[in-house]
Amino acid sequence: MPFEIPNLPKLIKRVRGDLTPASNVGALRRSDGEVISRAHAGAVSGLYGHQDYIADQILPDKCSEETLLRQAVLRLPNSGRRPATAAQGPLVCEGADAAPIDVGTLWKTRDGRQYTVKVAGAINGNKATVTIAAVDAGVLGNLDEGTELSSVSPIQGVSEKAVVGAGGVGGGTDIESIESVRARVVRTYRVVPRGGKEDDYVTWALEVPGITRAWCVRNFLGPGTVGVYVMRDGDVDPFPSEAQCEVVAAYIEAQRPTCPEIYVMAPKNRPVPMTIDLTPDTTETRAAVQAALDELFRAEADLGVTVIRSHLTAAISGAPGESDHKLISPADNIQCAENELPTPGVITWQ
Repeated sequence: MPFEIPNLPKLIKRVRGDLTPASNVGALRRSDGEVISRAHAGAVSGLYGHQDYIADQILPDKCSEETLLRQAVLRLPNSGRRPATAAQGPLVCEGADAAPIDVGTLWKTRDGRQYTVKVAGAINGNKATVTIAAVDAGVLGNLDEGTELSSVSPIQGVSEKAVVGAGGVGGGTDIESIESVRARVVRTYRVVPRGGKEDDYVTWALEVPGITRAWCVRNFLGPGTVGVYVMRDGDVDPFPSEAQCEVVAAYIEAQRPTCPEIYVMAPKNRPVPMTIDLTPDTTETRAAVQAALDELFRAEADLGVTVIRSHLTAAISGAPGESDHKLISPADNIQCAENELPTPGVITWQ
């Protein structure tokens, strides 16, 4: 039976009863005793409130951010909260042959984001590709292929302008959100390490900065093999690249038992295109429907899941401003393959 915390009026009544003789109930009205009873009850109420606060700090599902981060240090590896990481990638420079581009050389975008050369190079055939990294860690450091950068200080023999090379500058992640930290700490209570079972591989993958979802497949290519699918929902492209998967694989290699051979990869993207006859068909209603479907896929998308058509129609019906609709396609449920992850596809409006 839960303990009932008395509210302030009940506490005042209780203290008043302790101070007032049973034969003289009204004697303390407007007296020093009444003042004492209210002051004492207020103090006791504060103590009850503090105890209630302390009770919430014991477990991670309701504790404060400060307490959660302390628990994360104790229960999660690598000092708990995943730090922000700096984006890295190739930069293609032009200039005179043999002109060097040294480590530490600074480049910047038009909006002022700065990047430093991590792997030096020299011009050969009027071009050179060097590796740069964002000075400031976080997703804002990610750049698309072809983005133009300029040198912060002149480099002898090297053009002032350069462009981001193939694959872009990527891998930058923000510091882990409090909601993600809370979910991982709670998971340590629910999922106990078991010496290399499936849940352990998921746990190890989620410890890598940027990884937000993971799945483990036993006997991936037969006995003695393990497959791990990972996602990076904080990136522009949530399906990780081969290089990003290699980072996860290297981390898991240092944690796993010696026997299994591990394969880390991104799920196969399975877009679900839709054709919708919407009423009223306005820009605002379309945006609301798109947002509702995005939220549905975030909540229900899973590896190899069946996309339930009735769930799509329910999400559309719940969008603000929608009064009626017909979901023309898909006409039935969609079964994803074991390695497929459904995502919202292109919507055709009719």
